[in-house]
Amino acid sequence: MQKSKCFPNLFIPGAAKSGTSTLHVLLNFHEDICMSSIKEPFYMVKDDFDTSIDFYCKKYNEIFSENPNAKYKGDASTSYMLFPKFIERVKTHLDQNVKFIFILRNPVDRLYSHYWYLKGLGMESLELKDAVLNDIDIEPDNSKRQPMGRFKNYFQYGLYGKWLSRFYDNFDSNNIKVVFFEDLKSNQLDVVNECLEFLNLSKFDTINKTEANKTIILKNPKRYNTITKLMNNSIRILKPIHFFIPRHLKSSIKNKIKNFAINKSKTNTDYPKLTNEERQWITELYKEDFMLLKSILNKDFSVWNDFKKYI
Repeated sequence: MQKSKCFPNLFIPGAAKSGTSTLHVLLNFHEDICMSSIKEPFYMVKDDFDTSIDFYCKKYNEIFSENPNAKYKGDASTSYMLFPKFIERVKTHLDQNVKFIFILRNPVDRLYSHYWYLKGLGMESLELKDAVLNDIDIEPDNSKRQPMGRFKNYFQYGLYGKWLSRFYDNFDSNNIKVVFFEDLKSNQLDVVNECLEFLNLSKFDTINKTEANKTIILKNPKRYNTITKLMNNSIRILKPIHFFIPRHLKSSIKNKIKNFAINKSKTNTDYPKLTNEERQWITELYKEDFMLLKSILNKDFSVWNDFKKYI
């Protein structure tokens, strides 16, 4: 089977907690785009990808079945921005004219949203500074995945200059588009049409405002964390049970139980705001990488207030 027939030719590789889910939904409204039915399949960074090409070709066909003849088939797995094997595998196994759309958020706000995303689900017990410093120099990989496929590595996920430089070193810059979360939040139609223009597709006249994967705070995050560990076979005493559940049912069961647990426990509470001291501390952590990013991208960074003194 030809590569172009089953594998994606459009990726939204990051950044996490920066609006990738919203952009995924909005682009999927276009008749010439089929975004994967699983928002983050992570197939391209699976350990066995190189030795199981036919298997993953079939898996991609399944998650693109809603519009199999679309001009663009998209995968918005945010870990792709950071995993070095992703770039290598795209160059080895996919057609050359692959497109990448990155949506970046002020790294200070992105880090804090990422932290509270996991803390609100009971997956983070450390206070902010300790959590950031805990793995500040550790690049994420599959061995560090949390239940339900989530990652910590809060600081590393915001090193946009570090990660984007690798894409610009390996792919034609004409195939890379960078937009800002802050712009998407204020004007979804303009940003989506900017992406469609990049893809040489017809633009939308109007669009329904969308917000996906919003950070939530649960009433009992520890209970939710226990449930996700159970669903991911992480509790040793219950592991034998998993052998009796057919593989094709596990994913469906996991998602249904996870969604039920969230819906029964979610609140309307917003997480607390960063203090000025915390904002300044995180900004200083990202100063060097921001300067690198600014040298790579010809963009106006004025929407990132924390970095205005470095523009």
